[in-house]
Amino acid sequence: MKLKHRLALYSIVIFSVIILIVSAVVYFSFYTQMEKKEIQSLENKTLLSALYYLEQDELPTFEHENVKSMLLKSISRKNIIIYDSINKKFNGEMRFDKNITNDFIEMVRTNNNHSFTDEHFFYNGIFYHDNQGDFVVITREPKDEFNEQMLSLLHILAIVSVIGLAFIYFFSLFLGHIAYEPILKIISQIKERDTRNFNQPLELKKTYAEIDDLMETYNHFIHKISQTFTIQKNFIDYVSHELRTPITALLGTLEVAHNKKRTLEEHEQIINQLKQYTNDLQETLDQMMLLSGVKTSFEFKSVRIDEIVWQVIENAVLYHNAQIDVDLQVTNEALLTLQGNEQMLEVALNNLVGNAIKYSGNKLVNIRFYEKNNRLILAIIDQGIGIPASDLKQIKQNFYRGNNTGEFQGKGIGLSMADIILQMHNATLTLSANHPVGTIVELAF
Repeated sequence: MKLKHRLALYSIVIFSVIILIVSAVVYFSFYTQMEKKEIQSLENKTLLSALYYLEQDELPTFEHENVKSMLLKSISRKNIIIYDSINKKFNGEMRFDKNITNDFIEMVRTNNNHSFTDEHFFYNGIFYHDNQGDFVVITREPKDEFNEQMLSLLHILAIVSVIGLAFIYFFSLFLGHIAYEPILKIISQIKERDTRNFNQPLELKKTYAEIDDLMETYNHFIHKISQTFTIQKNFIDYVSHELRTPITALLGTLEVAHNKKRTLEEHEQIINQLKQYTNDLQETLDQMMLLSGVKTSFEFKSVRIDEIVWQVIENAVLYHNAQIDVDLQVTNEALLTLQGNEQMLEVALNNLVGNAIKYSGNKLVNIRFYEKNNRLILAIIDQGIGIPASDLKQIKQNFYRGNNTGEFQGKGIGLSMADIILQMHNATLTLSANHPVGTIVELAF
């Protein structure tokens, strides 16, 4: 069942129960009030009947005529009966009524006033003391008009309920359509996705909070999948590219070594070359496996970025005799802690710091930590050859090298690998010129 139909069904069920309860309360409240008013009116008519039949000898003629006129307008004398003290009919034109029992008459004498109703009549009796003796005056009033009014009220409530439920049903369908429309648009957008645009985020102009949360969750999920997909795709590119160079070098060196006899020193030199090629190959495989998630499974935990930077600096000083100056200007130390993968971040920072050292000829490299808009900024500033403006847009692409890097060995993957890793850590990598010479690499976490 579709959501909008289910919503309409739920609304009908809920409002049916509510309308039934409200209608029952209205009907029985109105019934009780009207019944109470009818009995009060009948009590007045009973008293008027007592004055007419029992006070005739005491009232002046004109007053008695007024009482008679009022009585005839309000009640038929066929609905009046008066009993004396021994429960014998004293006056009135009411015929025998099985509902008027001796118990009822005694109840009237005991309480001075008593009423009850049955299916067809309202009954009221009063105890009346007169100079002629003690009497019980009983009147009744047909319920035909009262029952018709109650039946009309019941019909009105039923009609209003049916109309209300019909309105609620169609209104619920309309609301369901409004509520379901963003979901339909989301489904439509998802159906349009394929391998070329699956990472494109969902966008809706008119929506509501729950759908916004759904889209945000979906877009975040797709973004993570896109990152993983990109990494896996790049991993294949990296492996095919990176393995080709050392393997070619290994085969070439072995072939050259095999073609002619060499001295012991030359063999040692070739062995050292082969060892270097093998180490390069091992290092490349380690980095590729790390980037593909084989070794890390992309497990993220709380890490201190400054501690990772110090480890990178220590390695750079140890292996490259690097000159690195660190300036820490962060007052909010909480910014230094983030959710990340320590090994992957170390690979990224090693590449960035290694580039700064290599392309500056081992000149001084400045590393600055500072805050900007409550974000941690890590800047790596070198005094090297810089990046030409024409290369800035492409410099982070796989295997791309700047036009001015011909004198330096490189494979064109360090910066692109660092960029991918930083994207996984929700960090933005920006490159700019450091005038008059060098490059500024800024990481905004």
